[in-house]
Amino acid sequence: MGVINDNISRRKFLSSSFMALGLGFGLGMFGLRFLQFLSPKTKTDRFEEILVGSISDISDSDATVMEIAGSKIVLLKTDTGLVAFSRKCTDLGCLVSWDKAKEQFICPCHQGIYDRNGKNIAGPPPRPLDRFQVVQKGENVYVKVKTA
Repeated sequence: MGVINDNISRRKFLSSSFMALGLGFGLGMFGLRFLQFLSPKTKTDRFEEILVGSISDISDSDATVMEIAGSKIVLLKTDTGLVAFSRKCTDLGCLVSWDKAKEQFICPCHQGIYDRNGKNIAGPPPRPLDRFQVVQKGENVYVKVKTA
């Protein structure tokens, strides 16, 4: 019968050990990334109040168009107070304009029509205009917009 040699060289042992450590580390990182994929980190939206002027600067009879923080908005005085809408049509993203005589927002792309409250009343727009929160502090008027 033959004798089994249980002696292993130092080089072979270290080589096998480092390969096992590398494989273990790689599989561990793969497992960690997989768990992160299964439970993604939710990003919370941050909002900032941006000063748009004083209450006396805003016309009682007409809409005030402005751009703040990259958003094109229209500010309008109503019976319930100030409201701010996005000028982007909810159909194709064209810029709506305010028709003072009809008191409606009109989209030039497909003749989408929104009422004074931003509700879609005619044409292809699938939903009302997006609305921004308006905050009044004394005489100052702020619009709350999403920041990156």
